[in-house]
Parts: sequence; structure tokens; C-alpha cells
Amino acid sequence: MDNFKELIRKRLSQQYRGKNIIWSIAVNEIKDYFNLKKIDPEIEEEILTWYVRHDKVFIKTLDQNLKIQLFKEKSNVIEAINKKLQNIGYTQNINDIILK
Repeated sequence: MDNFKELIRKRLSQQYRGKNIIWSIAVNEIKDYFNLKKIDPEIEEEILTWYVRHDKVFIKTLDQNLKIQLFKEKSNVIEAINKKLQNIGYTQNINDIILK
């Protein structure tokens, strides 16, 4: 029964490539990678804003250190995001992180 549920979940995730789900997975992986869970929700949008378009994650931040870290670790972060997407059953990959 568990295999059947897993198969259905993967099938649905392949058919429904919701941008919101991919966006939230990418954002959570970036936050986990750089330990950004401690940002106050009231000022989070001022420090870090993002969106996903096609196969790219666009990030705008005021924190210069975060920009430098993202630039240096871009390939590792992309790999972590894609691995998480594949574990959930998505076939779509993130190819680039663009800093604004």
C-alpha cells in the first residue's frame, strides 16, 4: 500500500509542476543551506526576496555577505535544490540562481 501511495504522489507531482511548490522547496533549501531560519518574519522581505521563473531562482537581498556566499556556493546550492526536487518526484530542475 505504501508503494502505491508513493507512486501516486510521484505521478501527481510530475503532472502538476506548480511554481509555488518548486519556489517553496528552493527557498527552504537556500535558507537551510545558509542557516537563515532565524530571520524575523517582519523584516524578512526587506532582507531577502525571491521568485522562480522557468528554471531559474531570482534572489534579491540587501545582505552583501549573503550575496557573496551565494555566488561562491551557487553550484552546491543548486545541487541541493535539485536533489530535494528529485526526492519529492519532480522532473524539473533549477539551472541557475540569479542575484539582483
